[in-house]
Amino acid sequence: MAKLVRGLSLLLLLICSVSTQWVSGSVPKVSAERIRLIKEIQERLNVSFQCEFSISIGDTRKYAMANSGGIIIVDRSFLQNADRGRIFFAIAHEYAHAYLEHDVRLFAMALDQDAAPTKSAVEARRRFEKEADGIAARKAKEMGFSIDSILDFILSQPDPEKGIPFEYRVYSKPRERADYILTVYHSS
Repeated sequence: MAKLVRGLSLLLLLICSVSTQWVSGSVPKVSAERIRLIKEIQERLNVSFQCEFSISIGDTRKYAMANSGGIIIVDRSFLQNADRGRIFFAIAHEYAHAYLEHDVRLFAMALDQDAAPTKSAVEARRRFEKEADGIAARKAKEMGFSIDSILDFILSQPDPEKGIPFEYRVYSKPRERADYILTVYHSS
């Protein structure tokens, strides 16, 4: 079952990546410096996580995304404009999701429940986001990335769930998220 879910997850991720490039027409180039940075981060995180994940550049409409098959896609626009710390944190966060197979676990939960999202599914997603943030914060400190850049990244993002009551929120508010990341970073 897990292999089937991984395969479907990989297929969906590849289809989304390819289809967005076809729709967008010409694809802007990413500098050689940014590609070297991505490869450096990939090598360091693969050693740290003891895995063989790969990183691609695409159009994600997010900063980055991943699946448990070990494919991480970094958004081209984000990559062109973000500094080293922000890029590292976004990738490390997605590595944590992939490594811990959060997508497979959520899919399994969905199969066990009704079609409507339940409170436990929301709580699990919230827990997974916090878990990925904590791991990314520890990896950032371990690998010498500045916490200031990461906190600026988190605090500069709009609250994607502004006005949604806590029990239905998946993501922490930016200030709460930044405080958690800072605490984990300093305690590592």
